[in-house]
Amino acid sequence: MQVLAGDIGGTKTLVAICEVSPPDGRTGAVSVEVLVSKRYDSRKFPGIAALCRAFAAEVARPIPPSAGFGVAGPVANDRSQTTNLPWIVDAKDLAQALGIESVGLANDFQALAVGIPAVKAADLVSVNEGVRDPKGPWAVIGAGTGLGEAIATLGASGERGVVATEGGHASFAPRTELEIGVLRFLMQRYDHVSWERVLSGEGLVNLAEALSHLTGVKPTEALGEKIAHDRGNAPAAITAAAAAGDPLCRQVVELFCKLYGAEAGNLALRAVARSGIYLGGGIAPRILPALRWPEFLDSFRDKENLRPLLESIPVWVIRNELIGLLGAARYAAMGEG
Repeated sequence: MQVLAGDIGGTKTLVAICEVSPPDGRTGAVSVEVLVSKRYDSRKFPGIAALCRAFAAEVARPIPPSAGFGVAGPVANDRSQTTNLPWIVDAKDLAQALGIESVGLANDFQALAVGIPAVKAADLVSVNEGVRDPKGPWAVIGAGTGLGEAIATLGASGERGVVATEGGHASFAPRTELEIGVLRFLMQRYDHVSWERVLSGEGLVNLAEALSHLTGVKPTEALGEKIAHDRGNAPAAITAAAAAGDPLCRQVVELFCKLYGAEAGNLALRAVARSGIYLGGGIAPRILPALRWPEFLDSFRDKENLRPLLESIPVWVIRNELIGLLGAARYAAMGEG
């Protein structure tokens, strides 16, 4: 069946028309084919209905009768106030506005987790090999505009149930003197210092400012200008400078990987994710070489007597940027919402 799928982020929104096939009766594999997709700047639209109408006009195709959307924010009673956008998304109102039969609404990382079975092996890069238990829970964590987390469990019927979380907004837990210094620096700026304050695009910039303050190493003039006047593009500048050997930015990315590993390990413990941890979001694919430095895995595994458990849990980076669309398409086809 054809469905409309949307991955609604605080910075960008991906919209697509997808063909969703039933699970293979023998292997259980799920097939989602993206027929046509477009990427939009979320902030240029007053809401998702206007964005979807613009998409339909641009691709010159009618909107399918069923739609599914992953939204960056908590969802309750088929309604969401997006976290990083001034949008209120209501499934019934949206279906009426688009003139379609049904709209399924899910937290963006809930949708991403639903899309995991549709991800091809070529789109996964192993960071920790581990030993996957196909019947165990898996979990997804991803740093991008914000920090998302979700958990998938296997029910008695063999179906995966996905639990949406807002774990990215849980309190940041520093582990070293340097990280405590980062926390103290950010406490001067924010009433609540969450994991998202250090594990996101903005988090990279926060870490650069904190480490410059703590170590006395100043950013280059070009990076300083970006942070002061073009903050939205500063994260990409930081990761590029780190790859080129800039001392401050290299330290920023090292600390970012340590913190990413620590919180991914925390999530693995909360879920006992024997079926694996998946790193989604836009940042992990961009810093993939850095995620193979010792910092990420050392922090992921550093859980005292549970270190053997963490060593056994596979960790992958998802390189398919359409993963959120795959999940939203499956969500629409499943009749959720």
